[in-house]
Amino acid sequence: MLTEEQNELLSRTGPATPCGEMLRRYWLPVGLTEEITAGGKPKQVKVMGEDLVLFRDDRGRPGLLGLNCSHRLTSLAYGRVEDGGIRCAFHGWLYDVEGRCLEQPAEPLPFTDKIRHLSYPCRELGGLIFAYLGPKEKMPLLPRYEVLAREDGSRKADCYRIDSNYLQNVEGAVDTVHFSYLHMDRWSQVKHKLATLPKPKIEFRETDYGIWQKSILPDVSREVMQVVYAHFFMPNGFMRIQESLNRKAGVQKFQSWYVPIDDERTMRFQVGFTPVGKDGKLYEWPSKHDSMPPGPENEYFRDYDNVDTISGIPVNAPGTAVKGFLAQDNMVNESQGPIVDRRREHLGALDKVLSAMRVMYLIAIDDVRKGKDPKHILRDAAKNELVRIGGDEEQESV
Repeated sequence: MLTEEQNELLSRTGPATPCGEMLRRYWLPVGLTEEITAGGKPKQVKVMGEDLVLFRDDRGRPGLLGLNCSHRLTSLAYGRVEDGGIRCAFHGWLYDVEGRCLEQPAEPLPFTDKIRHLSYPCRELGGLIFAYLGPKEKMPLLPRYEVLAREDGSRKADCYRIDSNYLQNVEGAVDTVHFSYLHMDRWSQVKHKLATLPKPKIEFRETDYGIWQKSILPDVSREVMQVVYAHFFMPNGFMRIQESLNRKAGVQKFQSWYVPIDDERTMRFQVGFTPVGKDGKLYEWPSKHDSMPPGPENEYFRDYDNVDTISGIPVNAPGTAVKGFLAQDNMVNESQGPIVDRRREHLGALDKVLSAMRVMYLIAIDDVRKGKDPKHILRDAAKNELVRIGGDEEQESV
C-alpha cells in the first residue's frame, strides 16, 4: 500500500514532475521503425504529456520535434518532409531533425538563426525508434539489449495503446502469479486441480538493471509446476523468457517498455527475439493485421457463456492485431481505473516483488533530485556491447 502522496509521485510523468524527470533520463521507445519512411508522412505522437511529431527526413534520419511550429503554432504533423527536414504547411518554415530552422521562405529578412525548435535526439535499434527527452548533458548510452541487437535469429517489434497509467501496466506484467488464474483456459475443467498443487512461489533479487524474478507457478492444465522467468528493468520495462512453442526454436525472449502517453494512457512497445533453431532455420513470427483493439466498448471480446476462462475473455481473442493474453491483460489493468488508488490495496505475501519495485522507483526519483544517475543508466561503452536481462540459467538455448 502506498500513501496518496507516494501514489501521485509515481503516477505523474509530465514535464517537471519528479517521476517524469526520472523517466526522461532514459532512452524510451516512441515508435516503430516500420511506421515512418524517408520523406514519408509524419506521425503525431504524445510522450509523457508532450505533443510531438515523429518523422524520417529525406536522408533517412528519424526526428522527434515539438508538434507546433515555432512561427504560428500550426501542427507540423500536417507538414511535408522534404529538403532536409519537415516543412510547416502554413508558411513553409523548414526544420531539420535537430530543430534548426533552415528556411523561412516568406520572410524578406529571414531570422532562421534565432529559431531553435524543440527537438529530441533519436536512435534506432531492433525495429524501434528510441528518443531521449532529458537534459542533453545527462544523456546516457542507448542500451544494446540482446533482444534488439543480436543478429543470429529473428525478431518482431510491435506496439499498442492501453488506456490506463503506465505503472499499473508494469506492475501487471511483473505480477506473474496471475498467469495461473487470469490466463488459464478450460477453467471450469481444471480449477479443482489447483488444490492438489503447491502454492505459487516467487524468488527475486535486485540487480544492476532492476529485479530478477523466478516464478514457480501451478499449471493446472498439465498438473505440473511451471517455471517462469520474468524480470523488471528500469525504468519501465519487462522481460519474459520462455521456451518456444516450437521446441526446435529454443528459448524466446519478449522485452516490453510501457511508455506513458500521458498520465492515463500508455503505449506498450514489445520486441520478441528467437535464435536460429536447432534445425538451422529462422523462426517465422505470425503476421500482424489491423483490427479493433480490445477495450470496454467491446468488453475485451468477452463471451461469458461460451469461453471457459474466469472472465469469459478468450486467451486468443478473434481478430486482434496482437494475440495471446492482450485482451485479458488490458481488462485487469484498465478496469483498475485510469490511475489506480494504491491506498485501497491489500497486498499479499507474493506481492513483495511489487513493493520492492516501488521502492526502487522512489530511490531513483530521489537520486535524480540529488543530481545522481538512477539505476541502470549506462555510460561505459565496453559494458554496452550486448546487454542481457536475466541469469545464466535461462540462456541454455539462447
